[in-house]
Amino acid sequence: MRTARTAWILERAAIRAQMQYKANFISMTLLGIIYQASAFSFVAIVMYNSGVIGGWVFEEICFLYGLRLLAHSLSILPLSHLWTLDSMVREAEFDRYLLRPMSPFLQFLTSKFQMSAVGDLLVASIILGYAFPRVDIDFSPATVTFLMAGVAGGALVEASIQVAVASLVFRTLNTMSFRIFVDTIFNLTGNYPLTIFSGFVQSFLIAIPISFVAYFPAVVALGKEGELNVPLWVAFLTLPIGLLFSLCAAMTWKSQMRHYQSAGH
Repeated sequence: MRTARTAWILERAAIRAQMQYKANFISMTLLGIIYQASAFSFVAIVMYNSGVIGGWVFEEICFLYGLRLLAHSLSILPLSHLWTLDSMVREAEFDRYLLRPMSPFLQFLTSKFQMSAVGDLLVASIILGYAFPRVDIDFSPATVTFLMAGVAGGALVEASIQVAVASLVFRTLNTMSFRIFVDTIFNLTGNYPLTIFSGFVQSFLIAIPISFVAYFPAVVALGKEGELNVPLWVAFLTLPIGLLFSLCAAMTWKSQMRHYQSAGH
């Protein structure tokens, strides 16, 4: 509990530091908005021309896209500068985190805050704000709780995979290409219904498990259980799988960090 409180204090300090430069704060937030809005505009154009994708109408696609983007934005809020880990390890700047009586991972996470993540969160909120009143969902307390657990689990899944891949830098010194590949796979497949893919790709996306991030929660909420190619109970496992992946990511980080070599070694 004390460690979590310390981490929150450091994170708030990082956010305040970024907000001292208002022009940078606004420009980075706008950058996130423009990037995500342009990506969604592609989906909107496809839907405008086709009308239906995999049996999903535009409003349902918006709901699925918004859930996935919300999970994504929540996953990168604390991990927004994970992309800098490669250079920190290569240049031995990671040494500083090993000299303090606190988890090096938490120190690294709370050292900076990338404001573009706020833009992602705003776009997700706008898309979901459009979709909520237009989809056929009974927003009962049970459904809302299920969706909140799904978003939390989806965020944990994506964050865990990114952390696990990033931790390989302690061995390889460069993971940028691999992380871009993983991020591209999430973006290209996580925003669409599983039914548009072949059986092999569907099994692959379930195993990764990208389908748990937003697709399964959306299917259950929209009452589309008939299109599932897995037992219904599997679609309720997003949060447990997210927690399991978090544990695996923590173990991977710890094991890989042992291979870190400081300057002069």
